[in-house]
Amino acid sequence: MTVDEAIAIAETLLDGEGLNDVQELIFRQCWEGRHSYEEISQLSQYNDEYIKALAAKLWKQLSEAFDEKVKKNNLRSVFKRYLRRHQVTLHRTQVIGVNLSGANLTGARLSFANLSESDSSADLHGAILADYNTVSDEIIKAEDAHNQGILSSIKSRIYHWNDLRFHCEEQVKIAEALDRTNTLFFPNSKARLTTPAGRQNQEPDFLIFHQGKWGILEISHPDTQKDETRDRLFASHGISIIHYCDANRCCEEPDRIVQEFLDILSQG
Repeated sequence: MTVDEAIAIAETLLDGEGLNDVQELIFRQCWEGRHSYEEISQLSQYNDEYIKALAAKLWKQLSEAFDEKVKKNNLRSVFKRYLRRHQVTLHRTQVIGVNLSGANLTGARLSFANLSESDSSADLHGAILADYNTVSDEIIKAEDAHNQGILSSIKSRIYHWNDLRFHCEEQVKIAEALDRTNTLFFPNSKARLTTPAGRQNQEPDFLIFHQGKWGILEISHPDTQKDETRDRLFASHGISIIHYCDANRCCEEPDRIVQEFLDILSQG
């Protein structure tokens, strides 16, 4: 994880409240292992006592947001633990986070369900239980998908990779390539934004954060066209770097596609 990605996560957890210039300076220096407030003060126009006081306030805010003690010398480890906990929470929510007590599930399809301790009052007549050990390797119908970024109205197959769902094999290839670069990205995530017709949902293929900049990477199939209206909407909200890549290239050279896009973001 880069320091820019860490700052983006921190600002999100702080209810979208961005760090000011001095807070960001403190964060960046401590992230890189420079823990002396005296040294940090020399990089700014403020004295070390002011830097120390502002840092203490920042650590307190982050401690409350992360629900654990944050200090200047444990910043990286806190973020690593948070990501691990977040992944585990998502996994456990999918597997055992459903309370079936008293539920009527007649005819329901239950994926990832653990019924070993279910209340006997649950009506499971006709329920179809997917095999948890194999479901992540299967291709299932979109109607069974429940993550936000998969459109339930599309009757197409869904591809699974690392507990994420994708519309096509090309998306999986790009996700794998992005993962190899340790880049922060959001696949098939719906965004809520203002359009001429009012507030609407829009779903880019990949929303990517790199070196302090956001960009969108779209996979272009022969039967799809650029959505210029949607692109202008994203640009009006500050995401102006939107790149379309050919689906065949995504399959054949995904790493090159990703590197080209990251280079575009770096220069943007």
